[in-house]
Amino acid sequence: MIECSYCGKKIEGVLPHKCKFCGQIHCHNHLLPESHDCIGLEEHKKKNLQRWRDTSTFSSIKQYENEEPEEIISRPKRDKYISTNKNYKKQNFSSRIKSYFLTKLDDLTYWLKRREHYKYDYARRTNYLIITILIFVASIVGLNIFYSNATKLNDINIWIIKLGGVLILTSLFFAIKFGWRLGKEGINILKRQKNWLKYLIIILIIFLLWQAYTNKDTVLNPIFDIYNQTNFSLVAPISLGNFSLESDTSSGSSGSSNSGGSWLSGGSSRDVNLIEQEILVLVNEERQKYGARALTSKSNLDSFARSWSDKMISENFFEHSNLNFVYPSIAGENIGETPIHYNVLGCGSTYSNSQMAKCFVDGWISSPGHHENMIDKRFSMTGIGVSCDSSKCRATQVFSG
Repeated sequence: MIECSYCGKKIEGVLPHKCKFCGQIHCHNHLLPESHDCIGLEEHKKKNLQRWRDTSTFSSIKQYENEEPEEIISRPKRDKYISTNKNYKKQNFSSRIKSYFLTKLDDLTYWLKRREHYKYDYARRTNYLIITILIFVASIVGLNIFYSNATKLNDINIWIIKLGGVLILTSLFFAIKFGWRLGKEGINILKRQKNWLKYLIIILIIFLLWQAYTNKDTVLNPIFDIYNQTNFSLVAPISLGNFSLESDTSSGSSGSSNSGGSWLSGGSSRDVNLIEQEILVLVNEERQKYGARALTSKSNLDSFARSWSDKMISENFFEHSNLNFVYPSIAGENIGETPIHYNVLGCGSTYSNSQMAKCFVDGWISSPGHHENMIDKRFSMTGIGVSCDSSKCRATQVFSG
């Protein structure tokens, strides 16, 4: 009859249990190693502890091993240890900065080596991805459509609510929401790819940062481009009469209306009166260099020039008029076209009224025929008209003796 090695009780009716740690036979009351004070269990724990020590220590905390000699410093314990250790807190600032960056380097190394063990479940997530992509694309398309027709939609008021502004903000909300979901799904897919993709992404990020640094003067220009071209007054969801949230961008403008336009291609608003005034100042400054008297603006000439610029914009053509206004024996005409952009060849940015006017005048100065009209001493009167749409401005200047 077999007896229990711990309590000496005879084992009857059941198969004897042999402990895998100490190799002795025990009854059903002392099956667990803790129940019979197993001497082999402690030896097994020590072996596992040493194996864990060999695989779980980190290079960035070796400097602290002497201060905590008998404790295994795992990842979570390392962070807690560094944050609470008195000697670490007493280090000077440079040493703490060095320790911080060593820790972050270890984190980066851990991220590069780590890879999810289970694959991305395309079979279960396909429907989710398709729905998310469709809603995201529909939101972007809707945002562009609603912004392009915001002026008409805002004429439909439900009490103080402006339909155009509400639709724009709603489509923007869904575009951000489902764009965020797509981003998270992309990260989840990336986590389950091979590690060389992570290295490729790091190289790509470094390359993009280098490109951004080498073009630091213009890297943010596309953002400013979209900001300057967007008419934010169309996005206001409510109208409160004199307390309306939308700003008045049409005051002081004559000729064509310059608001609206596609959100993607950009809409623009210009004070054409200020552009015309600045053109007159710049032209007179150029005439002064050649000893010609300053030109005087005449209302009938201004009206003709503005109507011709409006006609070129509305009918989308660019050519000289027949000068069919009443004028003396001598007359001349300059016309010009300038895109609304952050980087126009020979002009730079043309977003401000003064920059737009300077671009027109500089273009005329660089053209011999236009420059000859500009400095002709026989002319004493002028008319200037500017008209703009969402992407460009066209100007007409007529001269008379």
